[in-house]
Amino acid sequence: MHALNNTTTVTGDIKYVKWALELAQTIHPSFIYQPNNNTQKKMYWKMSINLKHPLILSMGQHDPLDGFIKYNEIKNGMKKFENKKSQKKYLENEFHEITEICKNINLTTDDPLGIGGLLFDAIRITQLITNNILKNTQLLELVLDSSILSLKYYTKNNPLEYPKQYRLAFRELGLVIGLKGLKIMIDLINKNPNLSQINSLNKRINILEEYLRLGNNIENFWINKENRNTKIWIEHRDINMVMLATALEPHRFLRI
Repeated sequence: MHALNNTTTVTGDIKYVKWALELAQTIHPSFIYQPNNNTQKKMYWKMSINLKHPLILSMGQHDPLDGFIKYNEIKNGMKKFENKKSQKKYLENEFHEITEICKNINLTTDDPLGIGGLLFDAIRITQLITNNILKNTQLLELVLDSSILSLKYYTKNNPLEYPKQYRLAFRELGLVIGLKGLKIMIDLINKNPNLSQINSLNKRINILEEYLRLGNNIENFWINKENRNTKIWIEHRDINMVMLATALEPHRFLRI
């Protein structure tokens, strides 16, 4: 959905974001379920291609948040091609259900790819706020707080000192991409008076900037060919190379 929305942004052709809207409407009912009548609805992590049965029953930690943001991206993408009189409400039921699932979810993680994902989300939330799709900063501050706490957990055990044969490059590079997106976030905040004047938000950004060196160290490690000659790199070569390329040029991926 993110890729389709971005394709509309790049080409100016609305059909791609319409496809993203249709995709969201089609898959949402299959991914959302209620274990029983007395419990909160949840999401399956993965479904079969035909959406007939779940492949993994558990729920990804950040999947509901990702879904909420993707639906807002679609709303933003459709808004760009409509005047105010013709603007419609999209994905109303889907928004309601995904919002309920998001409530009280613990976003903190010590997984570098998961932390990168939180930072992706924070960057896109900032863009949605500046585009007047989201109206307050509470969600942004929550995601930033979770990112900061997660980075503290992750760095506690000095993970960059692990031998290269035990390091998963694509997960570490996900963190690099998220940290590189801080510049996009800072630029957006500085250009928006309503955001730049929020001291608590600026304090969070300042803390995150302290981890930029960590991202640079990870990137430089995996750029070195000698560190890419291990069995574990070769086993995940395709995704590793995609993530390394995105880390080197992340801006189109991070923008909505």
